[in-house]
Amino acid sequence: MKTKNNIITIAAAVLVLVGVSSCTKELDIEPPANRQLVLNGEPLAGTRAFVNFAYTRFFLDNNNDQPVPGAEVTLVANGVRYSSDSVSKCNYFFPYTIQEDDSLAVEVSLPDGRTVNAETWVPFQPVVEDFTVQFRRTLIFNILDARFKLSDHANVNEIYSIAINVRDSGRKYNEWKGTYDTVDTVRTSYFCLPNNPEITSDSVTPYLPIVGHPYMLYGSRIMFLDRRIAGRSNYEVALMIPLFRDTTERAPFKHEYTVEVHSFSAERFRYILSVSSQGGATSFFAEQGSTYGNVDGALGVFAGGAGQKFKFATDTIVPERYRTTTMPDVKPAVLDGPITPVLNTQNGQWGMKNNAVK
Repeated sequence: MKTKNNIITIAAAVLVLVGVSSCTKELDIEPPANRQLVLNGEPLAGTRAFVNFAYTRFFLDNNNDQPVPGAEVTLVANGVRYSSDSVSKCNYFFPYTIQEDDSLAVEVSLPDGRTVNAETWVPFQPVVEDFTVQFRRTLIFNILDARFKLSDHANVNEIYSIAINVRDSGRKYNEWKGTYDTVDTVRTSYFCLPNNPEITSDSVTPYLPIVGHPYMLYGSRIMFLDRRIAGRSNYEVALMIPLFRDTTERAPFKHEYTVEVHSFSAERFRYILSVSSQGGATSFFAEQGSTYGNVDGALGVFAGGAGQKFKFATDTIVPERYRTTTMPDVKPAVLDGPITPVLNTQNGQWGMKNNAVK
């Protein structure tokens, strides 16, 4: 019986080896013969005009754009034609600076006679003034109270967007290694609008309503129409940004916030809305939706916009105790009181400076 069992064991091992060896066969994967054309461009007021025109990428292309040989790309701004004066990595640049209220079009001619066309309009720059930030403690969590005044353009249907990005930089405790790692990452920040029902009631982006407060929405971006604030001046917008304590952070740790206030063209609005509606697309079982595009003869979107960015930084409110002593003690940074605005003379944008006690 023992000999029989040994024979069965050896036979099973041989079958496993045969099966594994059959899985090591090399496969030749060739890129698709007919790639699709893609045209993307986001002309922003005050920036140099350029578009990206390329073939669709194959997953073995190492994330590099695939150029389209012989393409002639032309920008038409308010009826005036501009030929591309430089090309870099499939980005076609034009000798023109985007202006508010521009009517823009892109025309592409290919050697085989095919053409690609797209049009958009550049909205007016949002009028944002008196940007301030205040640190506040609450019973639930600490918050940053950011406020600014928004003046709407009369007789213009505006589509606004507010979003917040955060750059985290410093040292965090690695539980696997038992040491501190240096991190430098960018993420979106959630926020809510507790005092602006005129905005939240006209929100057109998927948001999470807070229980008991139907107009107090919570998310990382809000797009809204100006129907309830049309033509109003100095309308105060209040953003409540929660600060969640991370016990793995070690002083000094820095969080750099960027609040972006944009005006979007209809094309840009439809594109972001189509992407936002696919928020669950990362799930294997999520239903895939269609992404908006306005390019004839190719994939992609050509959509105008205008906006301002306001930046400020905070030091982490450091926990009193740490689970390791591998690093020397650093006096915790305590952020309290107002954050004073500082004008950046290089780009004319407002920055922020902490009144932190260290």
